[in-house]
Amino acid sequence: MTLYLKYRPQKIADLDLGEVREVLKSMLSKDKIPHAWLFTGPWGTGKTSAARILAKAVNCMKRDGVEPCNKCEMCTEITSGSATDIVEIDAASNRGIEEIRELRDKVRLAPMRAKYKVYVIDEVHMLTTEAANALLKTLEEPPEHTLFALCTTEPEKLLDTVKSRCVWIKFKKPTISEAVLSLEHVLSGEKVKFEPEALKLIAKAARGSFRDGTKILEQVIMSKSEVSEDSVREVLGWLGEADPKTFIALVRAGKSGEALDFVDRLVKQGINLRGFVERVVEELREELLKTLDRNILEEIAGMEKVYVQMKTTAVPQLPLEIYVIESTKNPDSVKTTPGKQEPSFKQSEEKNVEKVEVISTPLATSGSGKFKLIDVTEKWTEIMKAVRPMNHSVEALLRSTRPMDFDGERLTLEVFYKFHKDKLETEKCRTIVEGAVGSVFGVGPVKLSLKLGDKKNKSSEVSGVVEDDIVKAAEAIFKVEAV
Repeated sequence: MTLYLKYRPQKIADLDLGEVREVLKSMLSKDKIPHAWLFTGPWGTGKTSAARILAKAVNCMKRDGVEPCNKCEMCTEITSGSATDIVEIDAASNRGIEEIRELRDKVRLAPMRAKYKVYVIDEVHMLTTEAANALLKTLEEPPEHTLFALCTTEPEKLLDTVKSRCVWIKFKKPTISEAVLSLEHVLSGEKVKFEPEALKLIAKAARGSFRDGTKILEQVIMSKSEVSEDSVREVLGWLGEADPKTFIALVRAGKSGEALDFVDRLVKQGINLRGFVERVVEELREELLKTLDRNILEEIAGMEKVYVQMKTTAVPQLPLEIYVIESTKNPDSVKTTPGKQEPSFKQSEEKNVEKVEVISTPLATSGSGKFKLIDVTEKWTEIMKAVRPMNHSVEALLRSTRPMDFDGERLTLEVFYKFHKDKLETEKCRTIVEGAVGSVFGVGPVKLSLKLGDKKNKSSEVSGVVEDDIVKAAEAIFKVEAV
């Protein structure tokens, strides 16, 4: 048996949240017990445990005040999950109206052995609208012998009419001290020594979940002989390479190369990147509360965006790498060969009008038409403006390219990332670019040709693509626009 199940609360006094304990005691001490209860709050804070304790408290044969005895036949059956009159339903997998109609029919039947039939519906917000309305009718006219305990992490998704029929008990995210007390209870039962600071680390890593905290503690106990700061950090993968403070310091110092190497080491060591981002955000939050420095708000917003993007990107570390490039004021990761003149795009904004200055050494010119490469570079700003109204994501993709050749009939662009090239080669993107270039030069649609640049030389030979342009192109793709 895992420690979480072994030390799962079995009576009201065992519940980790003080406010929840007090509300339950107060409600159960009244002559008339509410027929519908709504337990809401973060995952792992004890909602389902409280629902089971409620079922025991109302059915216990030898109740001591409001507390179940945990010894009588009904208590032991409910604890073991064998009580036929206590029904637990996972709304995530039983969310349809047919399931709720079946429940409504069974509700009318009297309990077989218990005083009350208790229906515990977990993740109740997952019910379909039709099913929720069917449940509402049952809540409005419940049989005397039936209680409902609805549990959810997202009460805002419930019908207001459903919420209004219930006694609402809110399970708040525990404080660090509450989480530590929960861990101490487990360690006392296991007779394991610990360092207080180690438990604080576990509590922070659990991010408001008693369940997760106990699971982390169990991993530490199983893999290490003691619960110390070092053993906890080692299990969590926080040692040295995965220290959020080190990462934050590198980014703030503008050391993009070192920060990118830091991210690369996290990946190679198998560190959970989303978990690492969570710890970075927590570190920034604590610093914000201490210093009230508004600049930290921007850092937090950036990391939160990274956290969301990591859910959908094919390369998990890419959002974090983009954050590094975007946030470092003096990138040191792009190195150039001394004495070699290289093309570059420089951007500036003036009165909300974007200007793009192109300084380029022509790689080739065809001479077969009446235009040359210099013509397209001089009008690149106009081309961007022509593309923007049609699709600003295509404009962002163009920022990560470099004009190589133009003769009035064909435009050749060098692209440095395959996924940018693939996007620009789609019929929709190609049509937008070809039409915009043709309209700027008054020659009708031109033919677009794309060449994939040599990635090995992109940092020394392709300073024409500024990191900011690559970032904007990637961000546009992350927005999942139809380009």
